[in-house]
Parts: sequence; C-alpha cells; structure tokens
Amino acid sequence: MSKDKLKKYPSTKRFKIIDTLGVPHSYCITPKHVGYVSDHCGSLLNDYTIKEAEQHGAKCNICKGKLAYDEHKQALLVEVNSKEQLSKIKGLKKYLLSIKDRAIKDGYEGFAFIQKKETK
Repeated sequence: MSKDKLKKYPSTKRFKIIDTLGVPHSYCITPKHVGYVSDHCGSLLNDYTIKEAEQHGAKCNICKGKLAYDEHKQALLVEVNSKEQLSKIKGLKKYLLSIKDRAIKDGYEGFAFIQKKETK
C-alpha cells in the first residue's frame, strides 16, 4: 500500500490515518505463489500474478483458500490520540463521517484503530 495514497486523508490533533490493515487478515503469500510467479511471470509479484498463481493452486497461507485474493480487503488504520474508550472519544464519529465517502470510493472495507504511543 502506498503511503502517498493515505496522505489525502485529513489529520487532526486526535486522529490520523497511518496505514492500512488486512481484514479479516492480510493475504499471506506462500512458496507456491513465488514458484509460479518465478516460473511463469518473470518473477514480478503483483495483484495480477498472485491471482494467476491462485488459478494454479496457490492459496492464502492463513485461511488456506477459504477466501480468494480479491476477498481479502483492507481497512484504514486510524491512530487515535486519546486514552478514552473509542465509544467515548469526542469527535471520532464526526471525523470518520468526514472521510467515509472517500474511503468507500478508494475501496476500503472500514476502519481499525490504534492508540498513539506516548513518547517519554
């Protein structure tokens, strides 16, 4: 995932999009993917060649093929600068609604949250 794509999402004092996260989990490449891509696709591992490898028996190593590559989605990872429970953080709903349409347009499945680490 390109970090440049995430820069278009606004940041506030309390909220910032810092990355993406695979949902329900990240797609896990296997040696079978690498072998197929190496033998048939000039060693270029990308969306197209991963799907090609799947057509020839490669599967996500986490779910063992229960989900195809295209069924593994991405969520936006929101860094939250607050120690409160998510349901009690003022402004979170407003922030998420302000970026919701863009996130849908960009194909994100939803949002995941991480608390900002304190610096000492």
